[in-house]
Amino acid sequence: MNRALSILVIILLLQGVSCREQIADIPVGNKQPRTQLWLYPDSTLRTGISRQRLHWWGEDPDGVVTGYLFGLSVVTTNVTSAPIPDTLGYTWMTRNDTTLVFPLDTLFRKFAVVVRSVDNSFGGLPERSLVRLLPFPYWDSTGNGVYDAGDRQLTTLASAMDPKGAVLTFPVRNTPPSISFGPNPVDPAVPFRMPETTYTAATFAWKGTDPDGDNTLVSYRIALNDTTDSSRWFTIPIRDTVVTLAVPRTRSDGATGEVSADVYGGRFLGRRLIGQIRGLKLDALNVLYLQVKDVAGEYSRPLTLPSGSDRWFVKKPRGRLLLVADYVNSDSSSAVGTYMRALAGVPGGEFTLVDQINIGRGLTANDKIAGKPGVLVPPFVDPALISTFLLYDYVFWYTDQLPSLGVAQSSLFTYIQNGGKVLYTTSFQNSVDPRGALRDFAPIDSVSSVQLPASVRPALGDTRIPANYRLFPTNADPAVVYPQLAFNAPAPPATFHLIFMRPIYRRSDARYIYRLQPDTLNTPPRYIGSPNVAVVDGEKHIVFVGLPLHLLDNTVYGNPGGLAAFFAAVIGHEFNPLQKVNRRKF
Repeated sequence: MNRALSILVIILLLQGVSCREQIADIPVGNKQPRTQLWLYPDSTLRTGISRQRLHWWGEDPDGVVTGYLFGLSVVTTNVTSAPIPDTLGYTWMTRNDTTLVFPLDTLFRKFAVVVRSVDNSFGGLPERSLVRLLPFPYWDSTGNGVYDAGDRQLTTLASAMDPKGAVLTFPVRNTPPSISFGPNPVDPAVPFRMPETTYTAATFAWKGTDPDGDNTLVSYRIALNDTTDSSRWFTIPIRDTVVTLAVPRTRSDGATGEVSADVYGGRFLGRRLIGQIRGLKLDALNVLYLQVKDVAGEYSRPLTLPSGSDRWFVKKPRGRLLLVADYVNSDSSSAVGTYMRALAGVPGGEFTLVDQINIGRGLTANDKIAGKPGVLVPPFVDPALISTFLLYDYVFWYTDQLPSLGVAQSSLFTYIQNGGKVLYTTSFQNSVDPRGALRDFAPIDSVSSVQLPASVRPALGDTRIPANYRLFPTNADPAVVYPQLAFNAPAPPATFHLIFMRPIYRRSDARYIYRLQPDTLNTPPRYIGSPNVAVVDGEKHIVFVGLPLHLLDNTVYGNPGGLAAFFAAVIGHEFNPLQKVNRRKF
Protein backbone atom coordinates (compact mmCIF):
# COMPACT_ATOMS: atom_id res chain seq x y z
CA MET A 1 0.00 0.00 0.00
CA ASN A 2 1.45 3.27 -1.04
CA ARG A 3 1.67 6.29 1.24
CA ALA A 4 -1.39 8.12 -0.13
CA LEU A 5 -3.62 5.11 0.28
CA SER A 6 -2.47 4.60 3.87
CA ILE A 7 -3.43 8.14 4.80
CA LEU A 8 -6.86 7.71 3.21
CA VAL A 9 -7.57 4.52 5.18
CA ILE A 10 -6.67 6.21 8.48
CA ILE A 11 -8.97 9.15 7.77
CA LEU A 12 -11.87 6.85 6.97
CA LEU A 13 -11.32 4.82 10.16
CA LEU A 14 -11.32 7.95 12.31
CA GLN A 15 -14.48 9.23 10.70
CA GLY A 16 -16.18 5.91 11.41
CA VAL A 17 -15.30 6.02 15.07
CA SER A 18 -16.50 9.61 15.34
CA CYS A 19 -19.81 8.77 13.79
CA ARG A 20 -20.49 5.90 16.23
CA GLU A 21 -19.64 7.81 19.62
CA GLN A 22 -22.71 9.31 21.44
CA ILE A 23 -22.05 11.79 24.39
CA ALA A 24 -24.99 12.39 26.74
CA ASP A 25 -25.53 16.12 27.57
CA ILE A 26 -26.43 15.60 31.33
CA PRO A 27 -24.88 18.06 33.94
CA VAL A 28 -23.27 16.61 37.11
CA GLY A 29 -25.06 17.61 40.39
CA ASN A 30 -23.35 19.44 43.25
CA LYS A 31 -21.37 17.13 45.49
CA GLN A 32 -21.80 17.81 49.21
CA PRO A 33 -18.69 18.48 51.33
CA ARG A 34 -17.33 16.35 54.14
CA THR A 35 -16.21 17.53 57.59
CA GLN A 36 -13.65 16.41 60.13
CA LEU A 37 -12.82 17.55 63.64
CA TRP A 38 -9.24 17.92 64.79
CA LEU A 39 -9.67 14.93 67.11
CA TYR A 40 -11.45 12.06 65.43
CA PRO A 41 -14.29 10.89 67.69
CA ASP A 42 -13.71 7.62 69.47
CA SER A 43 -14.39 6.01 72.81
CA THR A 44 -10.87 6.59 74.15
CA LEU A 45 -11.17 10.36 74.48
CA ARG A 46 -10.07 11.19 78.02
CA THR A 47 -12.09 13.16 80.52
CA GLY A 48 -11.06 16.80 80.24
CA ILE A 49 -11.77 20.22 81.63
CA SER A 50 -14.66 22.31 80.36
CA ARG A 51 -12.47 24.71 78.38
CA GLN A 52 -11.36 23.08 75.12
CA ARG A 53 -9.73 24.33 71.94
CA LEU A 54 -11.48 22.75 68.92
CA HIS A 55 -10.37 22.69 65.28
CA TRP A 56 -12.19 21.40 62.21
CA TRP A 57 -11.97 21.48 58.44
CA GLY A 58 -14.09 20.62 55.43
CA GLU A 59 -13.37 19.20 51.97
CA ASP A 60 -15.55 19.72 48.89
CA PRO A 61 -14.81 17.60 45.75
CA ASP A 62 -16.32 20.11 43.32
CA GLY A 63 -16.05 23.48 45.02
CA VAL A 64 -14.85 25.25 48.12
CA VAL A 65 -16.03 25.22 51.72
CA THR A 66 -17.24 28.69 52.74
CA GLY A 67 -18.61 28.11 56.20
CA TYR A 68 -19.60 25.73 58.98
CA LEU A 69 -22.57 24.90 61.15
CA PHE A 70 -21.45 24.36 64.74
CA GLY A 71 -23.76 22.60 67.23
CA LEU A 72 -23.56 21.36 70.82
CA SER A 73 -25.75 19.09 72.92
CA VAL A 74 -25.69 17.27 76.26
CA VAL A 75 -25.59 13.45 75.90
CA THR A 76 -25.51 10.50 78.26
CA THR A 77 -23.35 8.15 76.11
CA ASN A 78 -20.63 8.50 73.50
CA VAL A 79 -22.28 9.34 70.18
CA THR A 80 -20.81 9.19 66.68
CA SER A 81 -23.56 10.78 64.60
CA ALA A 82 -25.82 13.79 64.66
CA PRO A 83 -29.24 13.26 66.24
CA ILE A 84 -32.12 12.09 64.06
CA PRO A 85 -34.25 14.09 63.73
CA ASP A 86 -31.68 16.88 64.03
CA THR A 87 -33.15 19.33 66.53
CA LEU A 88 -29.87 21.10 67.31
CA GLY A 89 -29.46 24.81 67.08
CA TYR A 90 -26.39 25.52 64.93
CA THR A 91 -24.16 28.57 64.87
CA TRP A 92 -22.94 29.74 61.45
CA MET A 93 -19.18 30.29 61.46
CA THR A 94 -16.59 31.00 58.78
CA ARG A 95 -13.60 30.24 60.98
CA ASN A 96 -12.45 26.69 61.62
CA ASP A 97 -11.50 26.83 65.31
CA THR A 98 -12.87 28.05 68.62
CA THR A 99 -12.27 27.94 72.35
CA LEU A 100 -15.34 26.30 73.82
CA VAL A 101 -16.38 26.46 77.47
CA PHE A 102 -18.86 23.69 78.15
CA PRO A 103 -21.65 24.92 80.47
CA LEU A 104 -21.18 22.66 83.49
CA ASP A 105 -23.65 22.71 86.35
CA THR A 106 -22.67 19.33 87.76
CA LEU A 107 -19.41 17.59 88.56
CA PHE A 108 -19.44 15.40 85.41
CA ARG A 109 -21.19 15.60 82.06
CA LYS A 110 -20.81 14.52 78.41
CA PHE A 111 -21.22 16.87 75.47
CA ALA A 112 -21.50 16.08 71.77
CA VAL A 113 -20.09 18.57 69.27
CA VAL A 114 -21.44 18.43 65.72
CA VAL A 115 -19.82 20.36 62.86
CA ARG A 116 -21.20 20.45 59.29
CA SER A 117 -19.21 22.12 56.50
CA VAL A 118 -21.09 24.13 53.85
CA ASP A 119 -19.87 24.73 50.30
CA ASN A 120 -20.08 27.74 48.04
CA SER A 121 -23.43 26.78 46.53
CA PHE A 122 -24.94 28.40 49.66
CA GLY A 123 -24.73 32.15 49.86
CA GLY A 124 -23.74 32.42 53.54
CA LEU A 125 -25.04 34.27 56.61
CA PRO A 126 -23.82 36.90 59.07
CA GLU A 127 -21.27 35.45 61.46
CA ARG A 128 -22.75 33.58 64.46
CA SER A 129 -26.27 33.47 63.03
CA LEU A 130 -28.51 30.81 64.56
CA VAL A 131 -29.60 28.09 62.11
CA ARG A 132 -32.10 25.27 62.60
CA LEU A 133 -32.74 22.32 60.27
CA LEU A 134 -36.31 21.39 61.27
CA PRO A 135 -38.95 21.50 59.89
CA PHE A 136 -36.64 22.77 57.12
CA PRO A 137 -33.38 24.75 57.18
CA TYR A 138 -34.03 28.32 58.27
CA TRP A 139 -32.28 31.30 59.85
CA ASP A 140 -33.74 31.64 63.36
CA SER A 141 -33.18 35.39 63.61
CA THR A 142 -35.42 35.70 66.67
CA GLY A 143 -33.66 32.86 68.51
CA ASN A 144 -36.93 31.39 69.80
CA GLY A 145 -36.58 27.98 68.11
CA VAL A 146 -39.76 28.44 66.05
CA TYR A 147 -40.04 29.46 62.40
CA ASP A 148 -42.09 32.65 62.41
CA ALA A 149 -42.22 36.14 60.95
CA GLY A 150 -38.75 37.63 60.61
CA ASP A 151 -37.05 34.25 60.06
CA ARG A 152 -35.74 33.25 56.62
CA GLN A 153 -35.97 29.85 54.94
CA LEU A 154 -32.62 28.65 53.56
CA THR A 155 -33.64 26.70 50.50
CA THR A 156 -30.13 25.84 49.25
CA LEU A 157 -28.58 24.90 52.57
CA ALA A 158 -29.64 21.21 52.60
CA SER A 159 -27.80 20.44 49.37
CA ALA A 160 -24.78 22.59 50.28
CA MET A 161 -24.00 21.12 53.72
CA ASP A 162 -22.38 17.94 54.84
CA PRO A 163 -25.34 15.59 55.47
CA LYS A 164 -23.47 13.55 58.06
CA GLY A 165 -21.12 16.03 59.73
CA ALA A 166 -18.28 15.35 62.12
CA VAL A 167 -19.28 14.39 65.65
CA LEU A 168 -17.14 14.25 68.79
CA THR A 169 -18.20 13.35 72.35
CA PHE A 170 -16.40 15.14 75.16
CA PRO A 171 -16.55 13.67 78.68
CA VAL A 172 -15.96 16.72 80.90
CA ARG A 173 -15.34 16.98 84.62
CA ASN A 174 -15.83 20.25 86.45
CA THR A 175 -12.60 22.03 87.38
CA PRO A 176 -12.57 23.40 90.94
CA PRO A 177 -12.38 27.20 91.17
CA SER A 178 -9.58 29.10 92.89
CA ILE A 179 -9.41 32.30 94.89
CA SER A 180 -6.80 34.87 95.82
CA PHE A 181 -6.79 38.04 97.84
CA GLY A 182 -7.12 41.12 95.70
CA PRO A 183 -4.33 43.54 94.83
CA ASN A 184 -3.35 46.26 97.25
CA PRO A 185 -5.39 49.33 96.18
CA VAL A 186 -2.56 51.66 97.19
CA ASP A 187 0.17 49.79 95.31
CA PRO A 188 -0.93 46.80 93.16
CA ALA A 189 2.68 45.53 93.14
CA VAL A 190 2.48 44.97 96.92
CA PRO A 191 0.53 41.89 98.11
CA PHE A 192 -2.66 42.51 100.05
CA ARG A 193 -1.93 42.31 103.78
CA MET A 194 -3.96 43.10 106.85
CA PRO A 195 -2.46 45.37 109.51
CA GLU A 196 -1.13 43.16 112.29
CA THR A 197 -3.48 44.89 114.76
CA THR A 198 -6.97 46.29 114.21
CA TYR A 199 -9.95 47.21 116.28
CA THR A 200 -13.28 45.51 115.60
CA ALA A 201 -13.50 46.69 111.99
CA ALA A 202 -11.54 45.15 109.12
CA THR A 203 -11.88 45.01 105.34
CA PHE A 204 -10.91 42.17 103.01
CA ALA A 205 -10.80 42.01 99.21
CA TRP A 206 -10.49 38.96 96.97
CA LYS A 207 -10.99 37.64 93.47
CA GLY A 208 -12.32 34.24 92.44
CA THR A 209 -11.61 32.56 89.13
CA ASP A 210 -12.51 29.30 87.39
CA PRO A 211 -10.90 27.53 84.40
CA ASP A 212 -14.44 26.64 83.34
CA GLY A 213 -15.23 30.35 83.07
CA ASP A 214 -15.65 32.97 85.78
CA ASN A 215 -19.37 33.07 84.95
CA THR A 216 -19.63 29.64 86.64
CA LEU A 217 -18.84 31.15 90.06
CA VAL A 218 -21.90 31.44 92.28
CA SER A 219 -20.83 32.58 95.77
CA TYR A 220 -18.08 33.04 98.34
CA ARG A 221 -17.99 31.92 101.93
CA ILE A 222 -15.90 32.97 104.93
CA ALA A 223 -15.31 31.63 108.42
CA LEU A 224 -13.49 33.02 111.44
CA ASN A 225 -10.96 30.91 113.34
CA ASP A 226 -12.77 27.56 113.06
CA THR A 227 -13.86 25.61 109.98
CA THR A 228 -14.71 22.35 111.72
CA ASP A 229 -18.17 23.67 112.59
CA SER A 230 -20.08 24.00 109.30
CA SER A 231 -22.50 26.49 110.87
CA ARG A 232 -19.66 29.01 111.18
CA TRP A 233 -19.34 29.39 107.42
CA PHE A 234 -21.02 32.56 106.14
CA THR A 235 -22.09 32.82 102.48
CA ILE A 236 -21.43 36.03 100.54
CA PRO A 237 -22.98 36.92 97.15
CA ILE A 238 -20.67 36.63 94.15
CA ARG A 239 -20.86 40.37 93.44
CA ASP A 240 -19.22 41.28 96.76
CA THR A 241 -15.44 41.16 96.50
CA VAL A 242 -14.75 43.93 99.04
CA VAL A 243 -16.20 42.97 102.42
CA THR A 244 -15.99 44.66 105.83
CA LEU A 245 -16.49 43.03 109.22
CA ALA A 246 -17.56 45.48 111.93
CA VAL A 247 -18.79 44.97 115.50
CA PRO A 248 -21.02 47.75 116.87
CA ARG A 249 -20.04 49.12 120.26
CA THR A 250 -23.47 48.15 121.59
CA ARG A 251 -22.37 44.55 121.03
CA SER A 252 -18.70 44.67 122.00
CA ASP A 253 -18.71 46.98 125.05
CA GLY A 254 -19.90 44.34 127.48
CA ALA A 255 -18.50 41.33 125.66
CA THR A 256 -15.54 39.08 126.29
CA GLY A 257 -14.19 36.20 124.23
CA GLU A 258 -16.05 35.89 120.91
CA VAL A 259 -18.61 38.21 119.33
CA SER A 260 -20.56 38.24 116.09
CA ALA A 261 -19.53 40.78 113.43
CA ASP A 262 -21.78 42.51 110.94
CA VAL A 263 -20.79 41.81 107.34
CA TYR A 264 -20.99 44.65 104.82
CA GLY A 265 -20.37 44.54 101.10
CA GLY A 266 -18.81 47.36 99.08
CA ARG A 267 -17.17 50.66 99.95
CA PHE A 268 -18.53 52.78 102.79
CA LEU A 269 -20.85 54.91 100.70
CA GLY A 270 -23.38 52.51 99.22
CA ARG A 271 -22.40 49.67 101.55
CA ARG A 272 -24.87 46.81 102.01
CA LEU A 273 -25.49 44.83 105.19
CA ILE A 274 -25.26 41.15 104.22
CA GLY A 275 -25.66 39.57 107.65
CA GLN A 276 -23.63 38.49 110.69
CA ILE A 277 -20.74 36.08 111.09
CA ARG A 278 -19.86 34.30 114.32
CA GLY A 279 -16.52 33.83 115.97
CA LEU A 280 -14.54 37.09 116.04
CA LYS A 281 -12.20 36.90 119.03
CA LEU A 282 -11.65 40.05 121.12
CA ASP A 283 -8.15 40.90 122.35
CA ALA A 284 -6.82 37.83 120.56
CA LEU A 285 -5.34 36.58 117.31
CA ASN A 286 -7.81 35.83 114.52
CA VAL A 287 -7.75 34.01 111.17
CA LEU A 288 -10.11 34.50 108.23
CA TYR A 289 -10.84 31.50 105.98
CA LEU A 290 -12.12 32.11 102.47
CA GLN A 291 -13.50 29.90 99.67
CA VAL A 292 -15.33 30.37 96.37
CA LYS A 293 -18.03 28.01 95.04
CA ASP A 294 -18.88 27.27 91.41
CA VAL A 295 -22.15 26.29 89.75
CA ALA A 296 -21.29 22.59 90.05
CA GLY A 297 -21.18 22.95 93.84
CA GLU A 298 -17.42 22.56 94.14
CA TYR A 299 -15.36 24.80 96.46
CA SER A 300 -11.86 26.11 96.05
CA ARG A 301 -9.15 25.20 98.49
CA PRO A 302 -9.46 27.38 101.63
CA LEU A 303 -7.40 30.56 101.62
CA THR A 304 -6.33 32.03 104.95
CA LEU A 305 -5.46 35.53 106.10
CA PRO A 306 -3.07 36.11 107.66
CA SER A 307 -0.68 33.48 106.36
CA GLY A 308 2.89 32.48 107.13
CA SER A 309 4.42 34.51 109.94
CA ASP A 310 1.86 37.33 109.66
CA ARG A 311 -0.75 37.83 112.36
CA TRP A 312 -4.05 39.61 112.87
CA PHE A 313 -4.77 40.75 116.42
CA VAL A 314 -8.19 42.28 117.14
CA LYS A 315 -8.36 44.80 120.00
CA LYS A 316 -11.58 45.52 121.79
CA PRO A 317 -12.46 49.25 121.77
CA ARG A 318 -12.79 50.65 125.27
CA GLY A 319 -12.72 54.46 125.22
CA ARG A 320 -14.96 57.03 123.56
CA LEU A 321 -11.99 58.75 121.93
CA LEU A 322 -9.45 57.35 119.45
CA LEU A 323 -6.00 58.95 119.55
CA VAL A 324 -4.40 58.82 116.08
CA ALA A 325 -0.62 59.26 116.06
CA ASP A 326 0.79 60.43 112.71
CA TYR A 327 4.50 60.61 113.57
CA VAL A 328 7.65 59.04 112.17
CA ASN A 329 10.04 59.48 115.11
CA SER A 330 10.39 59.45 118.88
CA ASP A 331 8.69 62.83 119.23
CA SER A 332 5.46 60.87 119.22
CA SER A 333 6.20 59.40 122.66
CA SER A 334 6.51 62.81 124.31
CA ALA A 335 3.45 64.05 122.46
CA VAL A 336 1.24 61.10 123.40
CA GLY A 337 2.35 61.30 127.03
CA THR A 338 1.29 64.94 127.18
CA TYR A 339 -2.05 64.21 125.54
CA MET A 340 -2.85 61.23 127.75
CA ARG A 341 -2.20 63.25 130.93
CA ALA A 342 -4.24 66.19 129.65
CA LEU A 343 -7.18 64.02 128.58
CA ALA A 344 -7.18 62.24 131.91
CA GLY A 345 -7.49 65.67 133.53
CA VAL A 346 -10.74 66.55 131.74
CA PRO A 347 -13.47 66.92 134.40
CA GLY A 348 -15.74 63.90 134.65
CA GLY A 349 -12.99 61.34 134.03
CA GLU A 350 -14.46 60.14 130.72
CA PHE A 351 -11.08 60.23 128.99
CA THR A 352 -8.84 58.52 131.50
CA LEU A 353 -9.08 55.62 129.06
CA VAL A 354 -8.53 56.29 125.37
CA ASP A 355 -7.66 53.96 122.50
CA GLN A 356 -4.74 54.58 120.17
CA ILE A 357 -3.53 53.81 116.65
CA ASN A 358 -0.17 54.85 115.17
CA ILE A 359 -0.72 55.35 111.46
CA GLY A 360 2.86 56.60 110.98
CA ARG A 361 4.41 53.39 112.26
CA GLY A 362 7.09 51.97 109.98
CA LEU A 363 7.50 55.15 107.91
CA THR A 364 10.44 57.44 107.25
CA ALA A 365 10.16 61.12 106.42
CA ASN A 366 10.76 60.30 102.76
CA ASP A 367 7.99 57.69 102.88
CA LYS A 368 5.55 60.28 104.17
CA ILE A 369 6.61 62.80 101.53
CA ALA A 370 5.96 60.10 98.91
CA GLY A 371 2.49 59.52 100.39
CA LYS A 372 3.11 55.95 101.62
CA PRO A 373 0.80 54.68 104.39
CA GLY A 374 2.07 53.22 107.65
CA VAL A 375 1.90 49.50 108.40
CA LEU A 376 -1.14 49.92 110.64
CA VAL A 377 -3.11 51.74 107.95
CA PRO A 378 -5.49 49.23 106.32
CA PRO A 379 -5.07 48.83 102.55
CA PHE A 380 -8.68 49.92 102.12
CA VAL A 381 -8.86 53.17 104.07
CA ASP A 382 -12.38 53.31 102.72
CA PRO A 383 -14.14 51.49 104.30
CA ALA A 384 -11.81 49.94 106.92
CA LEU A 385 -10.43 53.09 108.59
CA ILE A 386 -13.75 54.93 108.32
CA SER A 387 -15.46 51.97 109.98
CA THR A 388 -12.81 51.98 112.72
CA PHE A 389 -13.31 55.69 113.40
CA LEU A 390 -17.06 55.17 113.66
CA LEU A 391 -16.49 52.96 116.69
CA TYR A 392 -15.70 56.22 118.55
CA ASP A 393 -17.46 59.47 119.36
CA TYR A 394 -14.25 61.46 118.84
CA VAL A 395 -11.03 61.18 116.86
CA PHE A 396 -8.02 63.20 117.98
CA TRP A 397 -5.45 63.19 115.15
CA TYR A 398 -2.02 64.63 115.92
CA THR A 399 0.77 64.80 113.40
CA ASP A 400 4.30 65.97 112.76
CA GLN A 401 5.33 68.38 110.00
CA LEU A 402 4.63 65.71 107.37
CA PRO A 403 0.98 64.78 107.89
CA SER A 404 -0.46 61.74 106.10
CA LEU A 405 -2.87 63.89 104.15
CA GLY A 406 -3.94 61.17 101.73
CA VAL A 407 -5.12 58.93 104.58
CA ALA A 408 -6.88 61.83 106.31
CA GLN A 409 -8.45 62.95 103.06
CA SER A 410 -9.92 59.48 102.43
CA SER A 411 -11.35 58.96 105.90
CA LEU A 412 -12.08 62.06 107.97
CA PHE A 413 -14.64 63.73 105.71
CA THR A 414 -16.84 60.62 105.60
CA TYR A 415 -16.41 60.08 109.34
CA ILE A 416 -17.50 63.67 110.03
CA GLN A 417 -20.44 63.38 107.63
CA ASN A 418 -21.64 60.37 109.62
CA GLY A 419 -21.63 62.15 112.97
CA GLY A 420 -17.98 61.96 113.99
CA LYS A 421 -16.15 64.74 115.82
CA VAL A 422 -12.50 65.49 115.00
CA LEU A 423 -9.70 67.43 116.67
CA TYR A 424 -6.78 67.74 114.24
CA THR A 425 -3.45 69.32 115.19
CA THR A 426 -0.43 69.75 112.93
CA SER A 427 2.33 72.08 111.84
CA PHE A 428 3.24 72.65 108.23
CA GLN A 429 6.25 71.64 106.25
CA ASN A 430 7.93 74.13 103.96
CA SER A 431 5.77 73.14 100.96
CA VAL A 432 2.18 73.48 102.12
CA ASP A 433 -0.51 71.00 101.10
CA PRO A 434 0.32 70.91 97.37
CA ARG A 435 -2.86 68.94 96.50
CA GLY A 436 -5.25 70.98 98.62
CA ALA A 437 -6.11 67.85 100.61
CA LEU A 438 -6.66 69.78 103.85
CA ARG A 439 -9.67 71.53 102.44
CA ASP A 440 -11.43 68.17 101.98
CA PHE A 441 -11.87 67.80 105.72
CA ALA A 442 -10.55 70.92 107.54
CA PRO A 443 -12.71 74.07 107.77
CA ILE A 444 -10.10 76.25 106.05
CA ASP A 445 -9.99 78.05 102.75
CA SER A 446 -6.18 78.00 102.52
CA VAL A 447 -2.89 78.15 104.38
CA SER A 448 -0.26 80.81 103.83
CA SER A 449 2.30 79.56 101.30
CA VAL A 450 5.06 81.96 102.36
CA GLN A 451 8.58 80.56 102.08
CA LEU A 452 10.01 79.69 105.50
CA PRO A 453 12.33 80.91 106.82
CA ALA A 454 11.61 84.19 105.10
CA SER A 455 14.45 86.17 103.50
CA VAL A 456 12.72 89.47 104.35
CA ARG A 457 11.04 90.06 107.70
CA PRO A 458 8.42 90.39 109.00
CA ALA A 459 6.75 87.58 107.01
CA LEU A 460 3.41 85.74 107.12
CA GLY A 461 4.97 82.90 109.04
CA ASP A 462 8.08 81.74 110.84
CA THR A 463 10.15 78.69 111.80
CA ARG A 464 11.02 79.86 115.34
CA ILE A 465 8.45 80.37 118.10
CA PRO A 466 9.91 81.46 121.46
CA ALA A 467 9.13 79.72 124.72
CA ASN A 468 6.18 81.11 126.71
CA TYR A 469 4.59 82.72 123.64
CA ARG A 470 0.84 82.75 124.08
CA LEU A 471 -2.17 81.72 122.03
CA PHE A 472 -5.07 84.08 122.71
CA PRO A 473 -8.62 82.75 122.33
CA THR A 474 -10.90 84.82 120.11
CA ASN A 475 -14.03 83.84 122.12
CA ALA A 476 -16.23 84.47 119.10
CA ASP A 477 -18.84 82.11 120.58
CA PRO A 478 -19.81 83.15 124.11
CA ALA A 479 -21.11 79.63 124.81
CA VAL A 480 -17.59 78.21 124.55
CA VAL A 481 -14.80 79.70 126.66
CA TYR A 482 -11.40 78.64 125.41
CA PRO A 483 -8.45 78.91 127.80
CA GLN A 484 -5.31 80.88 127.03
CA LEU A 485 -2.48 78.57 125.94
CA ALA A 486 1.26 79.08 125.92
CA PHE A 487 4.31 77.31 124.48
CA ASN A 488 6.37 75.21 126.85
CA ALA A 489 10.03 75.87 127.43
CA PRO A 490 12.08 73.78 124.95
CA ALA A 491 14.90 71.56 126.11
CA PRO A 492 17.97 73.66 127.09
CA PRO A 493 19.91 75.41 125.67
CA ALA A 494 17.19 76.14 123.07
CA THR A 495 14.93 79.13 123.77
CA PHE A 496 12.51 78.64 120.88
CA HIS A 497 10.67 75.85 119.08
CA LEU A 498 11.63 74.83 115.54
CA ILE A 499 8.24 74.49 113.90
CA PHE A 500 6.60 75.78 110.75
CA MET A 501 4.00 78.32 111.85
CA ARG A 502 1.72 79.68 109.11
CA PRO A 503 -1.46 81.72 109.27
CA ILE A 504 -4.59 79.79 108.26
CA TYR A 505 -7.59 81.32 106.53
CA ARG A 506 -11.01 80.10 107.55
CA ARG A 507 -13.77 78.72 105.38
CA SER A 508 -16.79 81.02 105.10
CA ASP A 509 -18.88 78.99 107.56
CA ALA A 510 -16.08 78.62 110.15
CA ARG A 511 -14.78 80.84 112.92
CA TYR A 512 -11.30 81.45 114.34
CA ILE A 513 -10.71 80.25 117.89
CA TYR A 514 -7.00 81.08 118.49
CA ARG A 515 -4.42 83.59 117.33
CA LEU A 516 -0.70 83.72 118.17
CA GLN A 517 0.61 86.73 120.08
CA PRO A 518 2.63 89.28 118.05
CA ASP A 519 6.41 88.91 117.98
CA THR A 520 7.70 91.33 120.61
CA LEU A 521 11.20 89.90 121.07
CA ASN A 522 12.72 90.62 117.68
CA THR A 523 13.36 93.82 115.74
CA PRO A 524 12.08 93.73 113.12
CA PRO A 525 9.45 91.13 114.11
CA ARG A 526 9.85 87.69 112.59
CA TYR A 527 6.21 87.47 111.54
CA ILE A 528 3.38 89.89 110.83
CA GLY A 529 0.83 90.78 113.47
CA SER A 530 -1.15 88.15 115.36
CA PRO A 531 -1.78 85.29 112.92
CA ASN A 532 -4.83 83.05 113.24
CA VAL A 533 -3.76 79.47 113.97
CA ALA A 534 -6.94 77.55 114.91
CA VAL A 535 -10.48 77.31 113.56
CA VAL A 536 -13.73 75.39 114.09
CA ASP A 537 -16.34 74.66 111.42
CA GLY A 538 -19.85 76.08 111.56
CA GLU A 539 -21.43 72.74 112.47
CA LYS A 540 -18.95 72.19 115.33
CA HIS A 541 -17.73 68.88 113.89
CA ILE A 542 -14.01 69.60 113.56
CA VAL A 543 -11.48 71.79 115.32
CA PHE A 544 -8.31 72.38 113.31
CA VAL A 545 -5.15 73.69 115.02
CA GLY A 546 -2.19 74.67 112.85
CA LEU A 547 0.34 74.14 115.65
CA PRO A 548 1.41 71.03 117.61
CA LEU A 549 -0.80 71.08 120.70
CA HIS A 550 1.59 69.05 122.87
CA LEU A 551 3.96 72.06 122.91
CA LEU A 552 1.19 74.25 124.41
CA ASP A 553 0.86 72.73 127.90
CA ASN A 554 2.47 75.66 129.74
CA THR A 555 0.53 76.06 133.00
CA VAL A 556 2.35 79.25 134.07
CA TYR A 557 1.97 81.50 131.06
CA GLY A 558 -1.08 79.69 129.75
CA ASN A 559 -4.01 78.30 131.69
CA PRO A 560 -3.32 76.65 135.07
CA GLY A 561 -5.21 73.63 133.82
CA GLY A 562 -3.01 73.42 130.74
CA LEU A 563 -4.28 71.36 127.83
CA ALA A 564 -6.89 69.67 130.02
CA ALA A 565 -8.83 72.96 130.02
CA PHE A 566 -8.53 73.12 126.25
CA PHE A 567 -9.84 69.55 125.81
CA ALA A 568 -12.71 70.30 128.17
CA ALA A 569 -13.68 73.31 126.04
CA VAL A 570 -13.47 71.40 122.75
CA ILE A 571 -15.05 68.09 123.78
CA GLY A 572 -17.30 69.23 126.60
CA HIS A 573 -18.67 72.38 124.97
CA GLU A 574 -17.74 72.72 121.29
CA PHE A 575 -18.54 69.10 120.49
CA ASN A 576 -22.03 68.61 121.90
CA PRO A 577 -21.59 65.82 124.47
CA LEU A 578 -25.22 64.78 124.05
CA GLN A 579 -24.62 63.74 120.44
CA LYS A 580 -23.30 60.23 120.99
CA VAL A 581 -24.91 58.67 117.94
CA ASN A 582 -22.10 58.18 115.46
CA ARG A 583 -20.69 55.04 117.00
CA ARG A 584 -24.12 53.40 116.61
CA LYS A 585 -23.84 53.64 112.81
CA PHE A 586 -22.75 50.02 112.48
